[in-house]
Amino acid sequence: MIPCLVIRGVANALVFRKLLEPEFGPELRVLETDVFSESVSLARSVLGNRKAIVALVAGTRSAERQKIRELYRFLIYALVQIDYPDLWKVVLVVPDAEVLLFQEPSVLRQVLGREPTEEEVTRGRAEPLLVLEELLGLEKLRLDEELCRRLETVDVSPLAGHTAVQQVRQFFRDHRDGRASLPF
Repeated sequence: MIPCLVIRGVANALVFRKLLEPEFGPELRVLETDVFSESVSLARSVLGNRKAIVALVAGTRSAERQKIRELYRFLIYALVQIDYPDLWKVVLVVPDAEVLLFQEPSVLRQVLGREPTEEEVTRGRAEPLLVLEELLGLEKLRLDEELCRRLETVDVSPLAGHTAVQQVRQFFRDHRDGRASLPF
């Protein structure tokens, strides 16, 4: 089974690819979408061919528990209709996948080209997209492109311990190592 990650944003896809590809090799597929709804549709399409396992990583856009629960239920409902539920995993990142950059100051320092202030890090953990737009002086439409350019040379390995990365890694490992129960 091919390990496949579906995530919104080219920059987020690049970070996860850099973190997971050394272990899972060139067979790892990291598919990025522009908007959340495309992520769900793409995950369903990939699962439909039954040749891949899919980790769907989604930002919650909110830190409110009720909204997070609702989003999780929606994603589970959208994917549970796939015949083999062991082939997919939903991983939520609060509030968005870009928050990973604010978890490790050394990574953010490389992205910004300077030392981030404590206030920037704190705000970035709550509103990563808005803060990145401000720090890089870009509109949302160009943010992903600029982040990709900057991330090309950044050592993102300090982000490997983030919960979302660990969940995806463990899901892929379990399937690779035959620890997942696949109902064929």
